[in-house]
Amino acid sequence: MTFSYYGTKKRIASKYPEPNQGVIIEPFAGAAAYACTYPDRDIRLYDPYDKIADVWRYLIGASSSEILALPDIQTGQKVTDFDLNPGAKALIGFCINPGSSCPKITASKRSKWPAYKKRIADFVPKIKHWKFFQEAYIDIPNESATWFIDPPYQKAGKYYYGHSKIDFSILGQWCRSRKGQVIVCENEGADWLPFRFLTEHQGSMQKNIEVIYVQDDANIAPLQPVLFSS
Repeated sequence: MTFSYYGTKKRIASKYPEPNQGVIIEPFAGAAAYACTYPDRDIRLYDPYDKIADVWRYLIGASSSEILALPDIQTGQKVTDFDLNPGAKALIGFCINPGSSCPKITASKRSKWPAYKKRIADFVPKIKHWKFFQEAYIDIPNESATWFIDPPYQKAGKYYYGHSKIDFSILGQWCRSRKGQVIVCENEGADWLPFRFLTEHQGSMQKNIEVIYVQDDANIAPLQPVLFSS
């Protein structure tokens, strides 16, 4: 695991199908819980959110000793009290208020940063070969890979960066057009793909029913033409 992020799949990552391709692509990376489950694969993360970009660029380049040297911010302390680069600042900001969709400044009573720091330090040596791109999903080249697509949810994703800009009918067509293995995540009630039940789990506020769409090259549905607006 890496850092805390709103909607992370860290508790249920193992319930998704295992990758059957050597390359894993996460177009809405966030905390990349699925990729973290298979860190030895060729991992390519994409996310347009600048704070997520700062975190992943920092983690891929950081050593374990650098992570362990980060300050142990206590309840009530502020990230801005310390001289930190943008990636470290955003990383700590996500972890001092677990489950946030944006990094926070002040550590809450729920902060688990010291525990996160130790786990992250143990994990970063495994991801030096990973690649991160600050790009929107629509710009990602199509190739044979395991596509783990975990977008801001149609109904429950309003707190995510960029949610209001997503046209789910276009996203659905894009998902169906990917080569290789396609795994798409959503919440009960989503209707932009033919989702089926995956699991029920307890979120921070309520129980969530996770649904899934799975496709591989053997069952790609015929596409209808889509006009992409600028």
